[in-house]
Amino acid sequence: MPDKKLCLLVTFLSICCFLFSPAAIAAPMATPEQQVEKIQDLYRSLTSLSFDFNQLTQNGGRIRKGAGNALFFRPEGHPGVMRWNYTEPDPQVILNDGIKLSIYTKNDNQVIVTSADALQSDITYAFFVGTRNVLDDFTALPAGDRFLFNNSEKNIQAVRLEPKEPHPQIKVLHLWFDSNFYIQKLIMEDHFGSLTELTFSKIKSNTLDIHSPETLSSITRLDLPPGTEVISQ
Repeated sequence: MPDKKLCLLVTFLSICCFLFSPAAIAAPMATPEQQVEKIQDLYRSLTSLSFDFNQLTQNGGRIRKGAGNALFFRPEGHPGVMRWNYTEPDPQVILNDGIKLSIYTKNDNQVIVTSADALQSDITYAFFVGTRNVLDDFTALPAGDRFLFNNSEKNIQAVRLEPKEPHPQIKVLHLWFDSNFYIQKLIMEDHFGSLTELTFSKIKSNTLDIHSPETLSSITRLDLPPGTEVISQ
């Protein structure tokens, strides 16, 4: 379901970006607002970010799992590129090249193409690419103990974000981050009680050459088989 997955990645993927020097250790007494600012400062400083992810969506009694890898790249003179490669449950690529958003679903033999403008105000894209200040639209609050993250080795801390104005997809967003302010996990709850969880691993930053046209070309290329249906929206 490309549209559903797009909403999840646009509203729940709109949160991360880019680094040059190691960040300071997270201060245990920092306020939630200060923690979110530190996270945003980190991601805005990065030029590339890659990671593997596992996704778990709970809707009523139904559970849907997904997995794959993702890449955010901000080459010199370019607004930024976002690519999510799903390997489970079905092969799918979600690519924002800065101009258009393409969703290629292999099993459907089709690619949906729309303007990338829809992502600019979204929270996950805002975090990853630094397009706007998250605290302009969300209130940062203590995380509470409703959800836990089982990884004490990384000195994980958490914060909760609630929209200041009614948001079409997000009721509340929970973030877990390590001592360097890299996001390790997200949980988004919508207005119907559905939960979408993303857990990140193998996180790497600033590994790509921002001056390389070849690197940008390889990331934004979609190898579509002959006969692929193109749906423009």
